[in-house]
Amino acid sequence: MYGPPLVEAATNPLVAAQVEPASPPISAANEPRPARTARLASVERPKSNVDLRFLQNPRIYHSLPTEDAALPLLGSEQQPPPDTPFPDLLRGSHFGRAAETAARDLLRCSPSDAEPIFRLLYTRLACLVLVSRPDLAAQEAAPLTDLLARNPPSATEIVALIPWELRLLLVPLQSLSAEDGGRRSVMALYVLAGEARAHLKQALTDEDVSGHDLWSERLRDLGLRVADALVEMGELETAERHLDSLTGLDLDDVTYQKAMLRIQVGDISGAEHYLDKLESGNKKATLEILLKIADGQEATSSWQDLKRHPDDGIMANNLAVSSLYAGNIMDARRILEQTLSRSPASAAISFNISTIYELCSERGLDH
Repeated sequence: MYGPPLVEAATNPLVAAQVEPASPPISAANEPRPARTARLASVERPKSNVDLRFLQNPRIYHSLPTEDAALPLLGSEQQPPPDTPFPDLLRGSHFGRAAETAARDLLRCSPSDAEPIFRLLYTRLACLVLVSRPDLAAQEAAPLTDLLARNPPSATEIVALIPWELRLLLVPLQSLSAEDGGRRSVMALYVLAGEARAHLKQALTDEDVSGHDLWSERLRDLGLRVADALVEMGELETAERHLDSLTGLDLDDVTYQKAMLRIQVGDISGAEHYLDKLESGNKKATLEILLKIADGQEATSSWQDLKRHPDDGIMANNLAVSSLYAGNIMDARRILEQTLSRSPASAAISFNISTIYELCSERGLDH
């Protein structure tokens, strides 16, 4: 039903993969960089009368199974009322209900209304991933991933309307059932990197400072995602070499990511090697505590001593997991519930609080 709680680091640890990169390193460092301005939240997309009925077949979307959920969760007083608005479901981290609402609203859209259809599809798939059903998300994404894979001339207009965030989410979903060891995911990221470089070049030609900043940031993000994919594939040495090839990134961030990579695979001595190379006090302190946990030591007091913003969800999650390992399950539950009341949940927090709720139920004796 569940695995060990997820501990997060002060920045998200790499969840990488491998394969020798067949393309040049993904970096925007060699491009001239005008002065930074406020980053665009999104890129303007052309408006068109496309036909998206292939995404509105009710048979695509599955009902969320509840047979594995603990009864206390299904009957919890924390469940929102039936008429709770969609935005409130998302803000309250009620991702299962939000997924159901997103699918229902998507089916009601006009087939030519691309913006809300793609926005709702992204929300639906992301919520399924957050409730640990990436298998359903991959199945429901198949009509769109198949279109992207075939890329017929007639689909050019549709592809241009797909939001960047949705295209990023489709990469791991598309490779979920592929029996290629994760290589499809890496190649898909390089395809996106090629598009990002083209947009970056156009922004430079147009002297578009905001566009340049946006696509530079996306290119850097893709570089880290390739490292993630390589770690997932088990190609740790390739992932480390790839990180070394990335330019335009903070050196401390790269060093910290390398240390987290080593912790993730159980190479504690390898992670300790990076301690002295870190200059950031917070990163170094966080790494020391994570190494303490990896060594089986009690770390609750260490997290409490590390002064951070009270709304820091990652730090709260780490503190809760340490409390759980120390046998203080109610303290862990209180910390996560308080964190959820202040801000939306990450995948790790959602997983951990669900695990704690189940441990607090009568089913906890079975585990």
